[in-house]
Formats: sequence, structure tokens, C-alpha cells
Amino acid sequence: MSGPNAYTVISEQNDHDCTTVRAHPRNETYHVVEYADEDARERVADLPVGSVVKMELSRAGRRSNVWRAESVRTAHTDGGVAGE
Repeated sequence: MSGPNAYTVISEQNDHDCTTVRAHPRNETYHVVEYADEDARERVADLPVGSVVKMELSRAGRRSNVWRAESVRTAHTDGGVAGE
């Protein structure tokens, strides 16, 4: 994928570091299972369901519909803005 896109968290990060997000406005679902670095993983781990975050995703290996978060930017949550 090219450049960051907006995603809504629909399933918080689980014990296997997998977070499920939905793309805007296409409503496509992505399972984020890898992270560019620990900072990106922690930013995503802190996001509650319903948060909107900008991420740049790339395929994680050859498996279908699993992705790596290359970058994680501003998230809008019910509590304000996080992750800047």
C-alpha cells in the first residue's frame, strides 16, 4: 500500500500482537500482525476499539490479509488524541 491511510480499530491488540482494523472509506478489514518497531507496536496496543489511526501498511509475508504496520500516526479516541 502507498502512504498512510485512516483505519478504525475494530478489535484491540490481542496476546499475539494482532489488531484488526477497518479502512476508510472502503470498509476493508486488515489484520495487523507485525510492526516496524516496538514503538509502533506499543502505539497500536494502546488503542481502544473505535479509535481512528493513520497507518502505512505492507504485506506481512505471503499469508493472505495479514499486514505489517510500517508507521502509526495520530489516533482519535473517545478520550481525545493519542499517539502523536
